[in-house]
Amino acid sequence: MIETANQSNIRDIIQKSAEKTVLLYVFDPQDPKSQALTQTLENAVGQNNDYIMLAEADVQDPAIYSICAQVGISSLPAICVLKEGRPVDLVLSDRLANPEAVPGLIASFLPAKEKILLSEAVKLEEAGNNHEAYAKLQEAFEIAPKDTNIRFGFANIAIKTKKLEKARELLAAADPADQQSQIFKDLMAALTLAEKNLENPETKILENRHHENPDDLSIAEQLATAWSQDGKTEQALQMLLDYLKKDLNAGNIKKVYLDILSTLNGDPLQAKYRRAIYSLMY
Repeated sequence: MIETANQSNIRDIIQKSAEKTVLLYVFDPQDPKSQALTQTLENAVGQNNDYIMLAEADVQDPAIYSICAQVGISSLPAICVLKEGRPVDLVLSDRLANPEAVPGLIASFLPAKEKILLSEAVKLEEAGNNHEAYAKLQEAFEIAPKDTNIRFGFANIAIKTKKLEKARELLAAADPADQQSQIFKDLMAALTLAEKNLENPETKILENRHHENPDDLSIAEQLATAWSQDGKTEQALQMLLDYLKKDLNAGNIKKVYLDILSTLNGDPLQAKYRRAIYSLMY
């Protein structure tokens, strides 16, 4: 996000630093160095940045000049880094002299990668893209397995995508102190309910019929569909893949396989089993 900071809105901009990092960029419009740097900063931050706001401030504005005196800016151009309504860093003109270093400087103010992934996952979940959210949280958890918010967020989306074994694994390994929290108790209750709902007697009947008639493709197709609906997606895909390895044109096996894949937008399983069938087809 890029805004112009001035006497009328500087308080609002400082308040916004409670939500994202604000780079209060103070410049002299008459200074050629400032003119060149302005465009470089704008390109590095971008208008749609969810984590950083670039607030461009003309030093000739009385309110901006006053802030410079308060925080110790004595040469321009300069950046005052604001978080939680207060200055936390100063980037003076010597650190801004090399335009090629600016993108790296901006990147240093971004949250840790796992925090960005967590934020992106929350937005995806809110939009109903649970499989994509699962992939983001899986990556975040691999980076920071000790982060409680990521662990619980991952467990929550695992429940929603019916990856119940993964959810139970995540919750079982939670820190004992975290297991006393209300969010842990709520997740355990949701997991227990989800597991109970998966006790589908029709699926059990299909499993028995498949065990007795493993060559009946119709039963295999029905069972794979039931498993995918019960959250046992990988089990379903693997069974179908085993049939396809023997005969790529067996019954409707390939169609059922591709139909299940199409429901997994963003799920890591989609890429894995898409590669598997492509290797058979091509």
